[in-house]
Amino acid sequence: MIGSMTAPLTAPLQRLQTFRKNLLGAFPLRRDALFELIDALLLAHDPRSPQELALSPAFRRRWGMVHDALCHGQIAPAQAREFLADVEPPDALTLGGCAVYAMDSTIAGRPEADTLADRGHVYSTCAEKAVVGHQYSWLGRIVSRAPAWFAPRDVERIPTASTPAATAARQVTRFVATVALATVLSAIVADSGYAKVAFLSAFVGLTNVCVLVRLASNRVLYGAPAPEERHPTTGKRMKRGRPPVHGPKFALKNPPLPEQQIQVTLGGTTAKLSAWTHLHFKGLPQLEGLVVRVEFLKADGTPKYRRPLWLFWSGPSTVALEVIAQMYLARYGIEHFFRFAKQRLGLLCAQTPTLAASETWVWLVALAYSQLLLARSLVIPAWRPWDAKPRLQTKPVLTAGQVLNAWTTFSRVLGTPAAAPRASGKGTGRQVGDRPTPRPRCPVISKKAPVATA
Repeated sequence: MIGSMTAPLTAPLQRLQTFRKNLLGAFPLRRDALFELIDALLLAHDPRSPQELALSPAFRRRWGMVHDALCHGQIAPAQAREFLADVEPPDALTLGGCAVYAMDSTIAGRPEADTLADRGHVYSTCAEKAVVGHQYSWLGRIVSRAPAWFAPRDVERIPTASTPAATAARQVTRFVATVALATVLSAIVADSGYAKVAFLSAFVGLTNVCVLVRLASNRVLYGAPAPEERHPTTGKRMKRGRPPVHGPKFALKNPPLPEQQIQVTLGGTTAKLSAWTHLHFKGLPQLEGLVVRVEFLKADGTPKYRRPLWLFWSGPSTVALEVIAQMYLARYGIEHFFRFAKQRLGLLCAQTPTLAASETWVWLVALAYSQLLLARSLVIPAWRPWDAKPRLQTKPVLTAGQVLNAWTTFSRVLGTPAAAPRASGKGTGRQVGDRPTPRPRCPVISKKAPVATA
């Protein structure tokens, strides 16, 4: 990127250099400017807007190219997903022989962007109310829990005409095609907002990908139907009509006695795990799985929380209940990724009125974070004077923030595959009397059903 220093190519460094070189193939238009935007983003400790990245020494073009690259540049999502899949760490977290992937969405509030298209009302957990903006669905591998590392695999904006569950189902379909030949079972873990038919139907018939989803405490599932009665001689059904699809009801508020129950320690807290088998949702009887109840206990054996944690698992029944609970707890790694991307990589700082530019910026953040992931074993941490001394004597696993702090020094040996800018002279500018057409105002799309009028 900066300078002409070189470093011996170790295996991790070779993977990082190959990834950086391949990135240019993911940008059909403005590829050099987009690549340098990623490098400038990694050098910015507190990015407040994409335009300020033009002041970075990594961005060798004029400041006008930032806007031009975001608005007129292109990213090939299929190639970007392929590159992200290739750099997934081989030593990523596995639990019970399963690779753990997390699925969740995050919002980008844009209440004042009147010219930004396809804005809708999305609920913000921070504001505890619905805000106007966009919503993005993320899928990625949980690499480690302490420190929290996340490997993005796919990101897609959720259009207002769709839902988070439907968009996530499309991402799962694309993901299944990339792990068709994988020998390790992949488990996609999601929160209770994805316990819907639109999302769960993507897992019907899959043998190499399963789902672990949280359930709301008021859900009702169904058991397997009773076997049909048939005539002992002819073998015909004794009852007419459609064969039963659902068995007895299974209400989470009033469940029967568990079929299996154990007591384990999760995160230093005692937990009681209960399980029921062969249960399915009313709208999706084809997907049958295991329901697990997780109750965290106090020292005296009483429940620590008012409501237990309910989970639905569609994977093999041979996976231990403790492992299933650990899978869901590992899902919070994606929450750490969201916080880091917003605070340190400026995920929400692109206040552009163009929809394509907003989506391009989100992809640039994902590709920048992936470089930090590849470099976590390569950088030399820049310890601060007030850091603990034991940390200075050993080589601990670095956090994403520590890798980003050391990126300024480390990036000097990387070089850049981007072409140098060419002098183009002074532009002609606007013609005399030219008045640009104002951008059209875009209404906020609401999904509420219109009220019928007499």
